[in-house]
Amino acid sequence: MNQLAEMVRAVVHKVIATEYPHLRLPAVLLARVVAARELEAYGEQELTVRGESTGELARGEYPFYWYAYNLTVLDRFGSPDSAFPALPQIRSRKWFQEGAVVAVALPYGELAPAIIGEVRL
Repeated sequence: MNQLAEMVRAVVHKVIATEYPHLRLPAVLLARVVAARELEAYGEQELTVRGESTGELARGEYPFYWYAYNLTVLDRFGSPDSAFPALPQIRSRKWFQEGAVVAVALPYGELAPAIIGEVRL
Protein backbone atom coordinates (compact mmCIF):
# COMPACT_ATOMS: atom_id res chain seq x y z
CA MET A 1 0.00 0.00 0.00
CA ASN A 2 2.88 2.35 0.78
CA GLN A 3 4.41 1.87 -2.70
CA LEU A 4 1.05 2.58 -4.34
CA ALA A 5 0.66 5.78 -2.32
CA GLU A 6 4.14 6.92 -3.32
CA MET A 7 3.44 6.17 -6.97
CA VAL A 8 0.16 8.10 -6.91
CA ARG A 9 1.87 10.99 -5.16
CA ALA A 10 4.61 11.09 -7.82
CA VAL A 11 2.04 11.09 -10.63
CA VAL A 12 0.03 13.89 -9.00
CA HIS A 13 3.17 16.02 -8.53
CA LYS A 14 4.15 15.44 -12.18
CA VAL A 15 0.69 16.39 -13.46
CA ILE A 16 0.63 19.56 -11.36
CA ALA A 17 4.13 20.55 -12.49
CA THR A 18 3.43 20.00 -16.20
CA GLU A 19 -0.24 20.89 -16.65
CA TYR A 20 -1.06 23.19 -13.73
CA PRO A 21 2.14 25.06 -12.79
CA HIS A 22 0.06 28.03 -11.60
CA LEU A 23 -1.13 25.91 -8.66
CA ARG A 24 2.40 25.96 -7.19
CA LEU A 25 2.24 29.72 -6.47
CA PRO A 26 -0.45 31.44 -4.43
CA ALA A 27 -2.93 33.45 -6.51
CA VAL A 28 -2.61 36.50 -4.23
CA LEU A 29 0.37 37.69 -2.20
CA LEU A 30 0.93 40.50 0.26
CA ALA A 31 3.81 42.89 -0.42
CA ARG A 32 5.28 46.04 1.08
CA VAL A 33 5.92 49.07 -1.13
CA VAL A 34 9.66 49.74 -0.84
CA ALA A 35 9.85 52.51 -3.44
CA ALA A 36 7.29 54.44 -5.47
CA ARG A 37 7.61 56.88 -8.33
CA GLU A 38 5.33 58.70 -10.72
CA LEU A 39 5.55 57.83 -14.41
CA GLU A 40 3.81 59.35 -17.43
CA ALA A 41 0.27 60.73 -17.45
CA TYR A 42 -2.30 58.50 -19.15
CA GLY A 43 -5.24 60.90 -19.25
CA GLU A 44 -6.94 63.93 -17.76
CA GLN A 45 -10.27 64.64 -16.11
CA GLU A 46 -11.97 68.01 -16.07
CA LEU A 47 -12.67 69.40 -12.60
CA THR A 48 -14.82 72.26 -11.36
CA VAL A 49 -14.07 73.73 -7.93
CA ARG A 50 -16.16 76.30 -6.04
CA GLY A 51 -14.29 78.71 -3.77
CA GLU A 52 -15.58 78.57 -0.15
CA SER A 53 -15.44 82.26 0.58
CA THR A 54 -16.36 83.71 -2.82
CA GLY A 55 -18.49 80.94 -4.32
CA GLU A 56 -16.58 81.51 -7.55
CA LEU A 57 -16.19 78.53 -9.89
CA ALA A 58 -12.80 77.54 -11.26
CA ARG A 59 -12.32 74.92 -13.94
CA GLY A 60 -9.24 72.92 -14.73
CA GLU A 61 -7.92 69.55 -15.75
CA TYR A 62 -6.45 66.99 -13.41
CA PRO A 63 -3.94 64.50 -14.92
CA PHE A 64 -3.95 60.81 -14.05
CA TYR A 65 -0.61 59.01 -13.84
CA TRP A 66 0.92 55.58 -14.01
CA TYR A 67 3.10 54.74 -11.00
CA ALA A 68 5.98 52.26 -10.65
CA TYR A 69 6.61 50.34 -7.44
CA ASN A 70 9.34 48.17 -6.03
CA LEU A 71 7.76 45.55 -3.79
CA THR A 72 8.97 43.09 -1.15
CA VAL A 73 6.75 40.01 -0.82
CA LEU A 74 5.58 39.32 2.75
CA ASP A 75 4.56 36.13 4.50
CA ARG A 76 1.21 35.93 6.27
CA PHE A 77 2.74 37.46 9.40
CA GLY A 78 4.07 40.56 7.63
CA SER A 79 7.73 39.53 7.49
CA PRO A 80 9.70 39.54 4.21
CA ASP A 81 9.30 36.18 2.43
CA SER A 82 12.67 34.92 1.19
CA ALA A 83 10.95 32.42 -1.12
CA PHE A 84 10.15 35.28 -3.51
CA PRO A 85 12.49 37.74 -5.19
CA ALA A 86 12.03 41.49 -4.91
CA LEU A 87 9.46 42.68 -7.44
CA PRO A 88 10.81 45.74 -9.30
CA GLN A 89 8.96 48.24 -11.47
CA ILE A 90 5.41 46.97 -10.95
CA ARG A 91 3.12 49.44 -12.71
CA SER A 92 -0.28 50.58 -11.44
CA ARG A 93 -2.67 53.48 -11.94
CA LYS A 94 -3.26 53.57 -8.19
CA TRP A 95 -1.04 55.59 -5.84
CA PHE A 96 0.41 53.91 -2.73
CA GLN A 97 2.88 55.42 -0.28
CA GLU A 98 6.17 53.78 0.57
CA GLY A 99 5.63 51.37 3.46
CA ALA A 100 2.06 50.53 2.43
CA VAL A 101 1.05 46.86 2.29
CA VAL A 102 -0.67 45.85 -0.95
CA ALA A 103 -2.39 42.73 -2.25
CA VAL A 104 -0.72 41.47 -5.42
CA ALA A 105 -2.26 39.00 -7.86
CA LEU A 106 -0.19 36.55 -9.89
CA PRO A 107 -2.37 36.01 -12.98
CA TYR A 108 -2.12 32.48 -14.39
CA GLY A 109 0.60 31.59 -11.90
CA GLU A 110 3.24 33.71 -13.59
CA LEU A 111 5.54 36.04 -11.71
CA ALA A 112 4.03 39.05 -13.53
CA PRO A 113 2.23 40.72 -10.61
CA ALA A 114 -0.70 43.09 -10.72
CA ILE A 115 -1.44 45.26 -7.67
CA ILE A 116 -5.04 44.84 -6.52
CA GLY A 117 -5.09 47.43 -3.74
CA GLU A 118 -3.92 48.40 -0.29
CA VAL A 119 -4.60 46.04 2.62
CA ARG A 120 -4.11 46.09 6.34
CA LEU A 121 -2.27 43.32 8.19
